[in-house]
Amino acid sequence: MHGTSLAEANRLSAHAAAAAIRSGQLSSLDLTMACLARIEARDGSIGAWSHLATDSAIARARRADERQRAGAELGPLHGLPIGIKDVFDTCDMPSEYGSPSLAGRRPEVDADAVAVLRRAGAIIMGKTVTSEFGMYARTSCRNPHDVGRSPGVSSAGSAAAIADAMVPLALGTQHTASTLMPASFCGVFGFKPSFGFTSMRGSNILVPRLANVGFLARGVDDLALFASAFAGEFADAVPALPPQRLGYVHGPAWKRVAADADMTFGGLLKRLPVAVDELALPAAFDRAVDVTLGLLSAHLAHRFGSQPDMVRQSYCAALRDGIAAGLALDAADYLALEAEADRLAAAARDLFRSCDAFITLTTPGEACLIADGPGSGEMTIPWSLAGLPTLSLPLLKGANGLPIGVQLVGAPGDDARLLSIASWLTAAAVRFQSAESPTPFRQASSEEVWSDTIAPM
Repeated sequence: MHGTSLAEANRLSAHAAAAAIRSGQLSSLDLTMACLARIEARDGSIGAWSHLATDSAIARARRADERQRAGAELGPLHGLPIGIKDVFDTCDMPSEYGSPSLAGRRPEVDADAVAVLRRAGAIIMGKTVTSEFGMYARTSCRNPHDVGRSPGVSSAGSAAAIADAMVPLALGTQHTASTLMPASFCGVFGFKPSFGFTSMRGSNILVPRLANVGFLARGVDDLALFASAFAGEFADAVPALPPQRLGYVHGPAWKRVAADADMTFGGLLKRLPVAVDELALPAAFDRAVDVTLGLLSAHLAHRFGSQPDMVRQSYCAALRDGIAAGLALDAADYLALEAEADRLAAAARDLFRSCDAFITLTTPGEACLIADGPGSGEMTIPWSLAGLPTLSLPLLKGANGLPIGVQLVGAPGDDARLLSIASWLTAAAVRFQSAESPTPFRQASSEEVWSDTIAPM
């Protein structure tokens, strides 16, 4: 286990932990107990978990070890502890979607994604904190790097649990920014596959054309291992593949980018060992945020608008505002928004005629202060609306020494190759010790990058 003690097994990457379990160097029970000990020590400060299934996690870990000793066939995630964002139904745990209106809700059937993870051998530790129905609202979760700063939006609990070494893998979702923004703010690796990657049945679907699973982990290999439970095209170790043509995008939201983030991103572009050309975005992308929020509002009004006034008044402000905006739209407005979304998705696909992938920032900068809200998702919204596969890689730091994610975007359906490009980009990345004194970052694995950004013990 590369010198890691059993007591610190929770700090292993999923890839390293899986290998140690299969080789007999580590048991699933030992790993689970190390994760539970970390959660007990730290979650009072971080608040990443809405429900912790301690007894069932220990029992499942014991059964996983027994199955391995008996020579049973093992799934790709055998024995690995996993956090599940509480917008997925779980038949044996509360599934409240972060809303007091669903307090005590216990569905009888697992969400399809949860069922896949159970079949793959994962040890489900519990449910991670989310905002109410996944809306742009604060949660009780805190950023492990600075508890006065936002951990991001609705997958915040999953990202914080990874960043604080509570579990090696955590499941999220993304409609607009919900996986990648927390990944950037918390300094972990996030992956939103191409739209339609897996079934979202049994989860909180706000807008069907936007609802997507999200993966959070400590490295590119971990993301591939996670995804391999859902699709056989992913290997558990990702070959580094340099792109033949790499582009970069600023886009209409760049005006919100902080000066330190702009500088460090520019330094990254200059130091990459391939030519990187700027992509000019069609004018349609100027409307991406408005179109996305319009579609979201329409669906919120359809889903929640008929609730009794007393229930609607109990919702968070972001949900109430979205319902009100949606009720003001008519059918013609909605159809026009759908048509705009279709045109933007087609325009996004055309970008890959001149590049294999492109990069931009995941967020405008470091995690914002909690008092300033959960953060802006404008940097990821266009690619979510277009259904493109995207990753956030914790390759940069801002002026306060906090993580800033680099967003890597690929063509629809090109997910496996995008992970290989991400592996290359992570190894080739440039990092700065400070905004004033940029220094080249040495060649490193994604696990080493994560280890450099992990929250303190």
